Amino acid sequence: MTNKRLLYVTAFDDRHGKRRWRFRRKGYPPYSFKSPHGTKAFEREYAACLNADQAPVASRPSIPGSVSDVIARYYSDNAFLDLRPSTQGVYRGVLERFREAFGDVSIKAFDADRIARLMTAMRHKPHAAARLRKLLAQLLRLARRSKLVPVGFDPIKDTKAPKTEGGGYHPWTEEELAAFENEFPVGTKPRLAFDLLLYGAQRSGDVRLMTPAIIAGGRIRLDQSKTTNSVDIPVVAPLQVSLDAGPLGRVTLMETKDGEPYTEKGFYGMMKKACIKAGIPHCSPHGLRKAAARRCKDAGCTNEEGMAITGHKSEKEYLRYAGSNARPEVADAAMNKVMANRTVRLASTPSQPIEKRA
Repeated sequence: MTNKRLLYVTAFDDRHGKRRWRFRRKGYPPYSFKSPHGTKAFEREYAACLNADQAPVASRPSIPGSVSDVIARYYSDNAFLDLRPSTQGVYRGVLERFREAFGDVSIKAFDADRIARLMTAMRHKPHAAARLRKLLAQLLRLARRSKLVPVGFDPIKDTKAPKTEGGGYHPWTEEELAAFENEFPVGTKPRLAFDLLLYGAQRSGDVRLMTPAIIAGGRIRLDQSKTTNSVDIPVVAPLQVSLDAGPLGRVTLMETKDGEPYTEKGFYGMMKKACIKAGIPHCSPHGLRKAAARRCKDAGCTNEEGMAITGHKSEKEYLRYAGSNARPEVADAAMNKVMANRTVRLASTPSQPIEKRA
């Protein structure tokens, strides 16, 4: 990373003559780096800056007690300021869309009935609905504290977000994995993203911002952006073949045709189009991490071995590591089981193309 020019990052000397670095990109919040250039910590800060793709904050005056007023107060509250930059970017995106629709409406108008109707209108987007409901709870908590609504005004507790069908994103089956591999051979961008997601077993947000420094020496070493959990797992043979074939970006492994790191929406859109072309439109990149976890279970991995690969803290927050939770020796054992099971499965199952779905 130290030998490569980072997009949107420039150096300058401060008034003490010390070299500093800053991030500047149109439409993104400016940022001054806290960690020394070239370090892992610097790299994490850079990833967070790239991840903060949000709409600009409205600058017109807010009506006191309105949704826009409460959102502005929330942005300057510790509940928001203590969040990671990447999480702030995601939350701003949700809140700015909500502000655009309801900015001048009084926060008092969002009683249980109105919030319930909002949740019903978003049944086709259950994850987005749940996130909005969570943020509305934050706004209403701040509104109560600021005496913008009565102390007992807590309509969130009387509402429910729509249930996610099937318990979340669809986990890919072996037939669906084979369909994608048949459609996109090694050496194509969708296949590289697919192999990073499946054999790296990490979230899309971490995969799309991976740099060569994260995958070095035959291992994937990173602190997950969502949980800060550390993972240290081997780069298995199928993934190494895919990395060797590319195409690799200049700064991040996955880059757009313009040479820029993918945004969250851009990466999802690229993979979703590939899924449709492969005849599996119901699949999404998020489900590949589930497929990786399922493969661990099918291979006989223990919970500890599986979590060393995926980076989960626990099945249900029951297993936590003291200090550094990267477990390279446990991850190696788990990956060996997964690859051995894959070899047995390939030897015993004839290759059959999956019928494309309309």
